[in-house]
Amino acid sequence: MLSFCNLFAAGSYAQNNDSPEPSEMDKRSLESRIATPEPEFFVSGTSSRWQGFYFGVGFRKVELKVADDVIISDSDGEANGIGINLGYFWDEQVIEYERQISIVEVSKNIFHDGKSGQRLEIVQNNFWYSQYPKISRDFYLHYGAGVQFTKTRFAAIGSNKSFQEEIALGVETGASYFVTSNFLLYYRFSVGQQIPFLSDTNSSPFLKQSQLHTFYLNYFFPL
Repeated sequence: MLSFCNLFAAGSYAQNNDSPEPSEMDKRSLESRIATPEPEFFVSGTSSRWQGFYFGVGFRKVELKVADDVIISDSDGEANGIGINLGYFWDEQVIEYERQISIVEVSKNIFHDGKSGQRLEIVQNNFWYSQYPKISRDFYLHYGAGVQFTKTRFAAIGSNKSFQEEIALGVETGASYFVTSNFLLYYRFSVGQQIPFLSDTNSSPFLKQSQLHTFYLNYFFPL
């Protein structure tokens, strides 16, 4: 019995010694691993663009319908004036203030309220509410409606009292693209229709309709 036990123990020891050493790959497979956290932009509500302010300047193509049903079209992006905007963006919505100043010339005299001229100065203060659906991480569409407070006069007349103030209803649409986290390219097409019964004067409308294509260069300040 003692001889048998000694032989069995020697065989087991030899078997253990003959077993191969674990390979380097096996050792690595047994090591604990730490999961890499997901990028923040995959987590809802953590994007730096979730809300913030933007402002900038815009260059336009202008088409206006004024008194005597004269249509003025001017595609010079900056010679006819500029646009500026200031907006607050949150949860794919926007509230925006926009100011458009247009100085345009026509080939014939325009008559309105006992005055005439060939050069018009038009100031529009627009307030917009827009939906801002996201198409991709950096690309958005937008569409909305707003109110336009317009002031129109013949440019040769220097007095502020010479402005005719009117109110128009507007609709807008367009797209925007975040080139960087702070630089926003923004395009808008807007149409404003003057509403006669909202005007504070009894004279016929001076600016009947406006159509503006505006390309904005905006700085975006995330909150």
